Amino acid sequence: MKKIKTGTLSFLVGVFTLSTFLVACNTGSDAEAQADSIQQKKSEDSAVSVHEMQMKANNGGTESTVGVAKPNAAKAHGKGQIVFQPDWEKNYDQQYATMAIEMDKDGIYSRSEIKPSFPGGEKALAKFIQDNIVYPETALEQGIEGTVNVNFAVDENGKVYTPRIKGDREGYGLDEASLDVVSKMPRWNPGQIKGKNVKSYYTLPISFEIH
Repeated sequence: MKKIKTGTLSFLVGVFTLSTFLVACNTGSDAEAQADSIQQKKSEDSAVSVHEMQMKANNGGTESTVGVAKPNAAKAHGKGQIVFQPDWEKNYDQQYATMAIEMDKDGIYSRSEIKPSFPGGEKALAKFIQDNIVYPETALEQGIEGTVNVNFAVDENGKVYTPRIKGDREGYGLDEASLDVVSKMPRWNPGQIKGKNVKSYYTLPISFEIH
């Protein structure tokens, strides 16, 4: 058996060690790339799901059943109505007043010194929603009730835009119906800061009940 010189052996060990290191690095890079790809796919899926929900709302769709609302056989096939809890606007004003006034990357303030308001006030807003919203048939059949919080922006001219669901989705078409009615709203009185109209956010709770 031919002996391998010490120098040659050291060289071979070095080559083997370097090769192992490079393979490990490539494997790690591949794993990181795969993780990044999965995370990106999740983000894309999330964006698509929100987009699809808004598209359904614009087309009157009520197919979505994914959400936190639970069927209630005792109220199945009952008569649906939209309600506003007593003092809901007063309670919202108290929460609104404690929020920091900050502007996001789109130039929209988290709140304004004078908040946006529906022409005619709370009663006019409630009437508009009750007259223009449709309680999803899927929800009525399953006895589904719930409250959907819709967050939207009001620009300097009172135009309502970018409605989106804030918090958990109720499902069974309640979210789509809420987005749909908000997208139909007339111009609001815009929010103001230091006497100047500004873009600002507003969150509206829409409660679905069956009796």
